[in-house]
Amino acid sequence: MNKPVVVYTDASVDPERGVGGLAVLGLVQAKGGGRFSASLALPVGDSTLAEAWAVKLALEVVLLTLGPQTPVTVFCDNESVVEHLQNGKRNGRQDLNRALEGVARLKGLLRVTFRHKPRCSTPEMRWVDARAKEALEWARKGGPIQASKPEPSRAKPKGLLWRILRWILGG
Repeated sequence: MNKPVVVYTDASVDPERGVGGLAVLGLVQAKGGGRFSASLALPVGDSTLAEAWAVKLALEVVLLTLGPQTPVTVFCDNESVVEHLQNGKRNGRQDLNRALEGVARLKGLLRVTFRHKPRCSTPEMRWVDARAKEALEWARKGGPIQASKPEPSRAKPKGLLWRILRWILGG
């Protein structure tokens, strides 16, 4: 049986510039289990969508590092996102629904529980909040993933991070 993991997620967005930062902290709940973290700067102008992408990033990392059927508890500070994920609710927003459906696919491969935890209410939530803000600042400064799409003539990036990003974005 896979070791259970608790994951904390957060996102920070600058809607005027259309960029955001995601952060994930995972703590494996077993003696000597370890921890993992990830942060990502990317083009996004909506905090609810960014929070859903942060959850999707977290589940991708768990699936890739700990394997299928891993028990996962995900803490998110956005009540709306948690409600959507718990109840399988969708709304009229195609971009948000695509992200939520991606999370649902991952939920089918893992054993996931979604929980709301207020912003900065624990040391872990403060940690992901700070990392999401750092990723947002990186995005504002034109970090590796920028708000503009690559021109067709440019070579596309390859590798695990790019595949995870394409999965998150539903591409």
